[in-house]
This record gives sequence, C-alpha cells and structure tokens, in this order.
Amino acid sequence: MTAKEFAEKINKPYTTVLRWLREGWVPGATPHTIRGVLTFWMIPPSAVKKFKPPLRGRPSKTTAKK
Repeated sequence: MTAKEFAEKINKPYTTVLRWLREGWVPGATPHTIRGVLTFWMIPPSAVKKFKPPLRGRPSKTTAKK
C-alpha cells in the first residue's frame, strides 16, 4: 500500500506518516525512486498490525530514590 493508504488505515496525518517512514519507524516499508526525482513508499499490509507509533513529546523526568 502507499503512504497515503497507510495513513488512512492507522488514522494519522499523511505528513506524520512520511516523517515516520523517513525515520524508519514503519516495518517493511521500502522507498522507490523514479528517474532520480520522485520517491514513493511501498508498505506491506502486515505493517498496519505490526506498527507502533513512536512516543510523543519529551521523556518524563525520573526522580532518584535516596
């Protein structure tokens, strides 16, 4: 499936999915380049079930035990 189809299936914005694809968060996704200019992503259908979105925001501060 394409990045747009994947975004619709997981109910996330297309631009967010593109960032995740570039960062390697989507399992099995492969980029394909046409004539060295246009890049599109192909994502296996199994990625919908395997995908876990990255955590948002900054990690919480932990307090050290004394």
